[in-house]
Amino acid sequence: MAVQERLPAGTILLCDSQAFGCAGAVFRVDPETGEPRTLAVGGDLQGATGLAFEADGSLLISKDRFFPGTGALLRLPAGTGTQTEVSSGQKFATPGDVAVEADGQILVADSFALGSGAVIRIHPATGDQSVVSPGEGQGDPPPRPVKLCTAPDGTILVVEQAMAGGGDHSARVVRVDPATGARTTVTSGGELRSPIGVAVDGDGGILVADANAFAGFGGGVISVDPVSGAQTTVASGGGFVAPQALAVEADGSILVTDNEALDGVGTLFRVDPATGAQQVLASGGDFRRLTGVAVVPAAAG
Repeated sequence: MAVQERLPAGTILLCDSQAFGCAGAVFRVDPETGEPRTLAVGGDLQGATGLAFEADGSLLISKDRFFPGTGALLRLPAGTGTQTEVSSGQKFATPGDVAVEADGQILVADSFALGSGAVIRIHPATGDQSVVSPGEGQGDPPPRPVKLCTAPDGTILVVEQAMAGGGDHSARVVRVDPATGARTTVTSGGELRSPIGVAVDGDGGILVADANAFAGFGGGVISVDPVSGAQTTVASGGGFVAPQALAVEADGSILVTDNEALDGVGTLFRVDPATGAQQVLASGGDFRRLTGVAVVPAAAG
């Protein structure tokens, strides 16, 4: 589906791994009205897992191998809905999320790459892959990288979980040095059970969406101090059932997807970061399994 104009800053993008009879799709959502429109559908979008923007406005989409095809990284160039493949195969097993570094290099969190999971760097032009940091592989089962984002200082923030359900007390947030791959635990345990989304707010604070936090009562959004690792509840309960992906808008509002909310229809919430108040921005319709959310940034310069 062709897009005739560059998307306005602030437009919300959602990827859905199972929309339109499991064809997969990318939706654009008006941030004022919550009205969704289909941006792209089908092709290799079945199994889409995460979204990120490149500097020129092109959209990157990670795709899981457990759907037809192989683990892959896709690009929708700015101004068009045409899908192109950036990279596939090689070290990919189950790409779960994507982020972009300041120099344009692309990062993917893959839960099963190299056996114990890894953060993989992809060259944006050639698609060549290199391992930034492998998972530790310790524990039974070991925590695996599931989502990631970049911090203001260029380090990589990764949420890891043992994928053992709501009782997982080994869940953690890890900081990875982009040059050496050295890993440092920022926070672990506490309310973290099944962290499945991570973003950084305007002040550099770390935000984590956890599907089973707070003893499994609806999950929630947790703020993590990037220095001390202290955890603070931003929002929990309410309409949440199993929060998943999250992103931050320019005004600091937090966007959270939840596929179990409102009787199991894909839902996009907007959360007030100060009060934790939840607003349903978009829900139902063609949504089936929302796996990633991103906000169109303002054009550079």
